[in-house]
Amino acid sequence: MGIVLAFAVGYFVGANAGQAGYQEVIEALHAVRESAEFEALIEAMRAHAAATLQELSVRVGQPGDEPLTPASVLERVRDLIGKARLTSPAS
Repeated sequence: MGIVLAFAVGYFVGANAGQAGYQEVIEALHAVRESAEFEALIEAMRAHAAATLQELSVRVGQPGDEPLTPASVLERVRDLIGKARLTSPAS
């Protein structure tokens, strides 16, 4: 999504500022993508996604030796959502 947005902004600015303005935007985008801060952001997002998936696997896991299938995962998530609705206070 960010790449599409960056492309749209770059195209708009480039169209209004001519070829030189467009080239400046492209160079700025390349500088951002190659920066240590951007790399750290991507790494943090990957770590967060991994932790989230790990937590999800613990919550969705089934007792016993049954292998998880998409249908069983969906059923387990529905059960968890149903329990959460039953235990949460009414708003």
